[in-house]
Amino acid sequence: VTRRMAGDDPQVNDEWNCDKGRWAFAYSTQPDRITTPLVRDDVTNALRPASWTEALDRAARGLALARDEGGVGVLPGGRLTVEDAYAWAKFARVALGTNDVDARVRPGSDEELAFLASAVAGRYLETTYADLEKAPTVLLAGFEPEEESPIVFLRLRKAVRRQHQQVVTVASHLSRGATKLSARLVQSVPGQEAAALQGLAGDEALRAPGAVILVGERLASAPGALAAVVSLARSSGARLAWVPRRAGERGAVDAGALPTLLPGGRLVSDAAARAAVAGVWGDVPAEPGRDLTAILEAVKGKQLKALLVGAVDPADCPDAALALDALEGAEFVVSLELRRTPVTDRADVVLPVAAAVEKAGTYLDWEGRARPFDAVLQTSGALSDHRVLHVLADEMDRPIGLPDVAAARAEIGALGAAPSVTEVAAGAAAEEQPEGDAVLSTWHLLLDDGSLQDGEPHLAGTARRAVALLSAGTASRLGAAEGDDLTVSTDRGSVTLPLVIGALPDDVVWLPTRSHAAHVRTDLVAQHGSRVRLAKGGAR
Repeated sequence: VTRRMAGDDPQVNDEWNCDKGRWAFAYSTQPDRITTPLVRDDVTNALRPASWTEALDRAARGLALARDEGGVGVLPGGRLTVEDAYAWAKFARVALGTNDVDARVRPGSDEELAFLASAVAGRYLETTYADLEKAPTVLLAGFEPEEESPIVFLRLRKAVRRQHQQVVTVASHLSRGATKLSARLVQSVPGQEAAALQGLAGDEALRAPGAVILVGERLASAPGALAAVVSLARSSGARLAWVPRRAGERGAVDAGALPTLLPGGRLVSDAAARAAVAGVWGDVPAEPGRDLTAILEAVKGKQLKALLVGAVDPADCPDAALALDALEGAEFVVSLELRRTPVTDRADVVLPVAAAVEKAGTYLDWEGRARPFDAVLQTSGALSDHRVLHVLADEMDRPIGLPDVAAARAEIGALGAAPSVTEVAAGAAAEEQPEGDAVLSTWHLLLDDGSLQDGEPHLAGTARRAVALLSAGTASRLGAAEGDDLTVSTDRGSVTLPLVIGALPDDVVWLPTRSHAAHVRTDLVAQHGSRVRLAKGGAR
């Protein structure tokens, strides 16, 4: 691949492409690309090249043993096509007999699982790009479109400039993107977004016909916020849509790659829903599974014996140290990956898979619109995830019957959508917050430390400077001035960045998530809404 351009898809992209979409494609041709299966040698304990026959046999025997003696956690990652995510969901239930599967590699919650079941899964084109462009008012709830979905941002920017659309954002401060949208700020302390959303119940702008509420994945870190946004949509009549960052997350939700969901929005806990899926898959486990963090904790605590892992970067997990501990402590790890990673370094078997340009498939965008595509490069010989899982399931004598994209699409079509109707109960706040000077506000910038940007230094050179934002009052309390180093820490790591004064609430600090530009970094373990300590100068 030498150049990547926006597809002829005006309903979706209006012939636009974002910088990351245009330039971040060199990752699949890096020197650490895995081109042959690897197995861990019994004598040297190092990974060595192996044939597909040997690797699949080793993976099948190890997973079957772990399944029968304690269970396997399944972590597909959020970058999969719909067909691949469906194969992961089916493999977990059919080959491994478990609902312990979670494609989310980020902070999540039980409240978010209920929200995805109630307001997202199995619902298609209820809100579209065209609706965004025509909306008189758009509320951004825990969502920064310029950084997290630039094509959404461009549609909103177009509507603001041409039709005087009113944008309202619930956040700790006005970001650069929100400022470009002339957004009205409903300021909220991180973790307290639920109260801010409840306060909008009487906002007449949201009652205007065609108003839209866009929800970002950050709300999963704010207890009660997703329940509040559902209530607000019902009371105001505004359309509601969820816009995740990763290209495969919406498809994974609909494919059933979550611990509480089966394909098409069916609840694991619903006997009739399980029976419908069992008609295609065979028996489906009845007990809802563990989420990402619970899977990692169960592996670390030896309640689960093994892990089957897709495109998962431990640094993206809510607790990277826990992820690494689980990988180290698991009795058996199988990794389906493109390149060498901290997961493959700890795996017992590594099965190489195809990059997006090397396979056919479908991505489901935030609208619920299917975007099918064919393979661009026909000569690599790399196998898609669903093909690898199909052969592995056969090796385990638990066939899943997904040899190609056509078979996966046929099954998905036969099952269809059956969205559940469930209430979204507000999650409880943490009972005890650690001591700290401030509350953390954070989200990913478009260009961050993600591995899919590897191999393109010129793109990386355009990344925004990473800074820490504080209010003038909080900076004064610390005796710090703009330009000073500010260290943000917890008991589990720290990060040091130059300080910039911003219009934030007092005792709130904003940092970019996973920035590659922090000049002192010891892997701060914290998420949006966490309590953190602040200190002027370098790391403590």
